[in-house]
Amino acid sequence: TTAKSLGGGFPIAAMLTTSEIAKHLKVGTHGSTYGGNPLGCAVAEKVLDIVNTPEVLDGVKHKEALFRTGLEKINTQYQCFSEIRGKGLLLGAVLNEQYAGRSRDFLVAAAAENLMCLVAGANVVRFAPSLVISDEDIIEGLSRFERAVAKTVAS
Repeated sequence: TTAKSLGGGFPIAAMLTTSEIAKHLKVGTHGSTYGGNPLGCAVAEKVLDIVNTPEVLDGVKHKEALFRTGLEKINTQYQCFSEIRGKGLLLGAVLNEQYAGRSRDFLVAAAAENLMCLVAGANVVRFAPSLVISDEDIIEGLSRFERAVAKTVAS
C-alpha cells in the first residue's frame, strides 16, 4: 500500500514493518527494484509534502463520501453490489451473487464508456483515482460507470 502511492505515479518502492519483524530481516531477504533511487526518493518526499496537508486530507474524506454516495445510488437502481468497501479513494464495489464472477464484464463496459476502473478478483470492481481528483471528474466518472452498469446488467 505504500509503494503504489508513495511516488504519485513515479516508480518507487517501500516496505513498512514493526521492529519485531524487522530484526529477522537480513541483507538479501527482501529486495526492491525501485527502493533507494535518489530521484524516486525526491519525488516521494514531495508527494508526502503535498498529501499531508489539511486541504488534501480533508478533500479525500469529502471525495470518498461523494464517490460512495454515487456508487450507492447506482446500486439502488441496479442492485448489483453486495457492499461498497475500502477507505479514502481506494474503493471496491463487491458484486452480489447474481453477478458473481463478472467483474471483468463491468470493467470492459466501463472502458467502452472511456472510464478506467480496475478489478480486484472476479467479484470486485475497484476504483483508485488520484487523491486530488476534482468533484466534477468523480461525477462524470460515476455517470459513465452508471451507463456501463446499465449495459452489463442488461446483458
